[in-house]
Amino acid sequence: MLIAKFENSQVSEELSKIEGQYQITFPESYRNFLYQYNGGYTPRTKFKVKKISSNVKGFYGLGKVKLPVNQEMLEKWIPQKLFPIACDSFGNLILLCIAGTRYGNVYFCDHEKGMSPALITDSFSSFLRACKSDWILEAARRSIEERKAALMERGRESVITPALIEIWQKEIDKYGDMIQEEVVI
Repeated sequence: MLIAKFENSQVSEELSKIEGQYQITFPESYRNFLYQYNGGYTPRTKFKVKKISSNVKGFYGLGKVKLPVNQEMLEKWIPQKLFPIACDSFGNLILLCIAGTRYGNVYFCDHEKGMSPALITDSFSSFLRACKSDWILEAARRSIEERKAALMERGRESVITPALIEIWQKEIDKYGDMIQEEVVI
């Protein structure tokens, strides 16, 4: 799986704070993931296990990151012995069991099915192995000028509109400085 990781200098403090406040201990594989990546965006990533499949927009990070685990999530899920670790682009959650006989299991909560947790895998590591990513296309990183030049070269300058330029800009804003790396735990 590929990830564009978040800043991770404060992970140790944040992890201690959450584990202490809620009296939980995360599985070692998830702790290692947080120390190394602190979550991150995972564009072009999907998983399929049994009858459960979706994309993975990103993994939540701890502290001041672009996709943080927030207090509302913790208050909703920790009493159920679950911790939100990731989400898909539709607002569904991927959760890690943090206590009991199913400790370490990973679940999918589909909002269209009442957010009832459905088992994906029996460990965080096996969930990561089920996730498959494609690299961000280099074309998604090209500047507007480069894109215009490529269309003009093919005689297609008539398709260049303000709406298309706006779409290009959104893509550049999203992927332009994103650096993907292979997740290794």
